[in-house]
Amino acid sequence: MITNERNIMKLEKIFLKIIAVLFLLINIAYATEPPETWYFYKVSKNTVLGGEPTFERERLIYRYWQTKLTITDKEVVIDKACTIPEGAMNEIVTPLSYWKSPEQVEKYQKIFSEEKIPLENQIQIIKNNLNDKDSPCSKKDFTDLIKTGNFMVFMTKRGYLVIFSKNLEKDRLSSATYRGLNQPLNLLGHPMLSDKKIVKKINKECDYPDDGYYEYDSYNKCPLTELGIYFASVINKLDAEKEYSFENNKDKYYFTRNQIKEFEYEIYLNIEKNNKLIDRLPIYKENILESAAFIQYYYIDNEFKNIWLLNYVGDDSTHDIEKWRHYKIDNTGHFKLLESISCEHRNRKGIVKCHNG
Repeated sequence: MITNERNIMKLEKIFLKIIAVLFLLINIAYATEPPETWYFYKVSKNTVLGGEPTFERERLIYRYWQTKLTITDKEVVIDKACTIPEGAMNEIVTPLSYWKSPEQVEKYQKIFSEEKIPLENQIQIIKNNLNDKDSPCSKKDFTDLIKTGNFMVFMTKRGYLVIFSKNLEKDRLSSATYRGLNQPLNLLGHPMLSDKKIVKKINKECDYPDDGYYEYDSYNKCPLTELGIYFASVINKLDAEKEYSFENNKDKYYFTRNQIKEFEYEIYLNIEKNNKLIDRLPIYKENILESAAFIQYYYIDNEFKNIWLLNYVGDDSTHDIEKWRHYKIDNTGHFKLLESISCEHRNRKGIVKCHNG
């Protein structure tokens, strides 16, 4: 009898150990479960509040187009820049209980439908309770996240939807390309500048003030919109890399930056032969004043044989081109001007007169 009791006790201990191991394995499995990653997809064309699209949409696109969300059961990490800690998360509600009135639900259903995003009968809410205004994750910018279907959405204060998708990153812009963002980033500049017809197009399409108050269509049609978004990314990458150089035989081409004032600087293309500086040319310029902004963009071909420069000015009344130039780098390593176009400031009739030379 005693032997049987001992055997039973041994079996109970073994059973308890097995249960403990199973619990441990389950906890490890959950702890090591890969986080969900959501890639920026698009910004809604319209707002819940109504009205025409504005520059705010372009700003949101530029701000978030490379952003991704990493979500676990404890936190939301926004592009490794900041973290929304565990709080009132994973709350499942109906659209009516969340937006409080049928009228509000109808407004959101309309805008979700326009973007072909399903607004399901049950939505998951991830609340953002951060009140720190200095935090990049402050709820001033990141409102509650709404999970519906395969999409994660947050609304801005002005009523735009910023939409993230679980699709692969390479497909995230499949249904929405944005000016300046779908162009592959090249530190050698933008190929648009190699066509001198761009001067006439900019002078025609960019007659709007540089003070933030203008019609969305004018802003969207203007090639300077794409160039501005594109070169902002180029300059950020150049600043991060500190030095960018290219070597061809014994020739070396490299960029240097010259800070003139707080809001004025230039980037030079330098040419060296046999470790000796032969020539240099300012290819990018930025001078921001209270009354106007003076910008110079560039494009260098892959062989480092041709360079195109475009200078424009934007003030509180309009944008127009100042100069367009085409340089060639000769066999001695010097810059030679091949062609140039100079323009006068836009007159009262909205016309910009340009001439060669």
